[in-house]
Amino acid sequence: MLQAIRERAQGVVAWVMLIMIGVPFALWGIQNYFDSAREQPVATIGDRDIFERDVNRVHEQNLANLVGLDQIDEQQLKREALEKLVREEMLAQLAERKRMVVSDDDVREFIQTLPYFQTEGKFDKEKYRIMLSSQGMTPETFIPQVRKALVLEQFQRGVLDSAFVTARETDTLLRLRNLEREVEYVTISPVQSSKVYQDSELEDYLRQHAADFQSPEQVSVEYVAVSLPEIARSIAVTDDELRRLYEEQKALYTTDERRRISHILIAMEGEGADAEASAKTRIQALRNRLVQGEDFARLARENSADTVSGQKGGDLGIITRGAMEQAFSDSAFALKAGDLSEPVRTSFGYHLIKVLHIEPARVQAFEAVKAELTNTFQRNAAENRFYEQGQQLTQLAFEHPDSLDQAAKSLPLTIKETSRFTRDAGTGLAEREEIRKAAFSDDVLSGRNSEPVELDNEMAVVLRLKNHDPARSRTVAEARSDIINKMHGEDTRKQTLDKATGLMAEFKAGKSLAALSKSQKGVLYSKMAGLKRDATEYSPILVEAIFNTPVDSTGKAPIGNVELENGSQVLFQILSQKTAAPGSANEQDEARKLLTKSRGQSELTAWIAQLRQGFDVQIREPSKTRTED
Repeated sequence: MLQAIRERAQGVVAWVMLIMIGVPFALWGIQNYFDSAREQPVATIGDRDIFERDVNRVHEQNLANLVGLDQIDEQQLKREALEKLVREEMLAQLAERKRMVVSDDDVREFIQTLPYFQTEGKFDKEKYRIMLSSQGMTPETFIPQVRKALVLEQFQRGVLDSAFVTARETDTLLRLRNLEREVEYVTISPVQSSKVYQDSELEDYLRQHAADFQSPEQVSVEYVAVSLPEIARSIAVTDDELRRLYEEQKALYTTDERRRISHILIAMEGEGADAEASAKTRIQALRNRLVQGEDFARLARENSADTVSGQKGGDLGIITRGAMEQAFSDSAFALKAGDLSEPVRTSFGYHLIKVLHIEPARVQAFEAVKAELTNTFQRNAAENRFYEQGQQLTQLAFEHPDSLDQAAKSLPLTIKETSRFTRDAGTGLAEREEIRKAAFSDDVLSGRNSEPVELDNEMAVVLRLKNHDPARSRTVAEARSDIINKMHGEDTRKQTLDKATGLMAEFKAGKSLAALSKSQKGVLYSKMAGLKRDATEYSPILVEAIFNTPVDSTGKAPIGNVELENGSQVLFQILSQKTAAPGSANEQDEARKLLTKSRGQSELTAWIAQLRQGFDVQIREPSKTRTED
């Protein structure tokens, strides 16, 4: 694709264009250019394919939304990303069959409501253009994506919005949510084990639990990398080149003229010539009063059909030329500050426009954006070299599969090394899942160079195995501390549970929980009144256990026990419960919305599953193919 662009474009304009259409890299990835001919789809829906690069794109978006969360199952997230793409493709194909469309007006209205493209609550055409450009997109590429998303939304909203629940179901939810229980309990702290183990005991335990103490398979690799940022930093650039680029891209550094506008709107009451004449007469009468010195803000509050701006004296805020209808904009931007317009006809009615303030168009000086221009120029020029070096790296690694020397010598590149890492974790370059996956591939483990691995659309890496340590069982000497810790943990849990069992027996014999806490060390008595299901000040495990325990007609239940997150044991007894009132109208409305949303999601899931039965869906995994008809 880049080659085709190169053949059709020359000069500075071509370089600027290549920067702005970075979206192919963002969406499809470097590997598509290096090795697209050999890429196999991971899924096929009808006659359309989904590739791993598509899954990775959605996966990366999902990861960005989960920043800060621990214990993320990346494989599960990738499966969910693939399922999302399959679902969207089925809906898109169904929409095509049913010839569903979204009008240009609907697409335009939706885009103008997106907060990313607004300034002070108003659609900002310049901001829209700049933000799309910063993502390597244009309106011509963005609008079809929005149109497709809106079509898919029609399907989903049609199912979600059709869900409903009964008043009885809402009342049941409120009763369960507002149920209150009074509970007393004792918390038994973990009885820490200090047991000393003989070597023979450690050996027996290791023999019985060998799988828990394996040393995982590890590798270290050599690698060479083609890096877009490094190539960019190596490119020299002159002021003359930057000034030419500045002139080409001056629109990006120009803020259009903006004006603060007030208006009075007289809407037509009805249709036809009479309504038109009446509105025109009323607006002209208001203009005459303004010319005679009456206050614009007061007349706007008293007369404007635009009640939102009318409450602010007609103030529409800061607008750009393209933010309003053309007739309105033409008039507003032809006035001087403080001037009052003649009546202006738009689709809303007749307006009187007053200019409160003018912010002239501004162009950022060359020196102010020189650093940004340098980065743009260097990356632009580097993209070409990066593409060419990536091709060379692919070819050399393939032609010399038993060594990285030729690739390093020809490009030239430095051969680097990693420390040992496993399939699941590593440091440095091996922190990346893509690198670990390639390092443990059959090609690399058998001694051949890997195919180029793309990283963040800015680096292509070829790996070669340096060391390989197969998984093996550790000896007692190697795993001694881990074995002892695990045996101590099991013994601690057993002793704590034995202590709880003994206390429970004493309770059943007639001793109160409060008395038990005084007779034993490490036992704390507590009492809770008015406990609800959504309580956050107590352990969620304890709250769940309490509300999962059935009570008799008096609201009482036999003693129960549960193990908490920290290994403590809790003995608890429910003393009473009460059902709260049905709830206010606001609570009932919130509960109804919650239930309706939940049911809508369930019905949508069921509908998608049923829809899938009518599609030829093939999901391919690395070593097998699963077909769903």
